[in-house]
Amino acid sequence: MKTLSRVLLMPLCGLGVLFSVASTAAENTHPQSPIEQPHGLPPFHGEGMLPPPPMMVGFCHPGQLFCASVASDNPTETIQKLTSILPATTAGKHYEVRLAVVEVPDYMPVPPLAEKSQ
Repeated sequence: MKTLSRVLLMPLCGLGVLFSVASTAAENTHPQSPIEQPHGLPPFHGEGMLPPPPMMVGFCHPGQLFCASVASDNPTETIQKLTSILPATTAGKHYEVRLAVVEVPDYMPVPPLAEKSQ
């Protein structure tokens, strides 16, 4: 009886291993197309974390209705000129408006050089 069970079980176990390896190999023969990421970002494989937002370089960013950065000696006059060229808006929509007037120095201060100790 022991010999009979070994004779029958060994080939069955071998077939089970063969089918297991064959199914694993068959899964890898059909590569999946890469998922399109927004804004051309590389794929993110982190578990439980969100990818960092894309880096915004410069003053103006995509999706803004109007954007301007102007250097001026008279900020009041510049703001009036900019408001005259604003594009038309849609009634019923809400907008975020940001305004900043920052004094720009005539020259950039040079940091003092560290004295060498002798």
